[in-house]
Amino acid sequence: MKQVWNSFRLAFSMYSVFPSGQLEKNRKNMKYILAFVPIIGAIIGLLLYGWMIISPYLIDKDLLGAVVCVMMPIMLSGGAFLDGFFRTVDALSSHQPQEGKLEILRDSHSGYFSLIISVSYFFVVVGLWSEMPLNSWPVLAFGFVISRTLYGLSILRFKHSQKSKCSFYMGDGRSRTVVTVILIIYLIACIAGMLWVNLEVAIPCLVGVALAFAYYCYVAFKHFGGITEDIAAFFVHVCEIAMPLVVLMTNILTSMDIANYVY
Repeated sequence: MKQVWNSFRLAFSMYSVFPSGQLEKNRKNMKYILAFVPIIGAIIGLLLYGWMIISPYLIDKDLLGAVVCVMMPIMLSGGAFLDGFFRTVDALSSHQPQEGKLEILRDSHSGYFSLIISVSYFFVVVGLWSEMPLNSWPVLAFGFVISRTLYGLSILRFKHSQKSKCSFYMGDGRSRTVVTVILIIYLIACIAGMLWVNLEVAIPCLVGVALAFAYYCYVAFKHFGGITEDIAAFFVHVCEIAMPLVVLMTNILTSMDIANYVY
């Protein structure tokens, strides 16, 4: 039980800004950590839903509301996945052979490729949220849990391309199975919740998740020969841009069809 509690505290210490004290990062304390990472996503989703309710009464500008939607996950997670996103983007942009890309992942410095693409990424995400209908927000809130759930499942079940901090999450066979089952339950519950809240928004949102995960698999195995924690972190951000992108595109296409039909 102590190991579960330590994993809970470490999850909030490493993946959020919520204070949880300092613990030694070792295999024993971290073997259940991935079971608690999606909980942070759930907190982000709940706060996003709360922002959806109060923002129309506080501000009259879609852009400012969108900036809050984009910055809330970053600030609450303490930018936990940004470092991996930067390194993976930098490695992909280098167009080096596989070993060269893996070497870039091991480098603690960020190159100008990552800065350019990351700035562009934030512009796109802000733009997407600024145009997002309010009825889509509750469904997208589930996405922060799904992205972190698939992050955990991939670390536990995918081939690792090199020795990294991923190995600390593996634990023994029993703990690995327990965490995998918990993450699958999260995933099923989130999908069911999305479909129940709004079926028309949930389907394109899940299509976005599937596209992001397929792209993640392609990048990981084609360019790196497997995953690392950085590549898994890269997926989280890809997933969190793919969901609103597909939802908004679907909404625009549907609106165009209706307008043409009325005309």
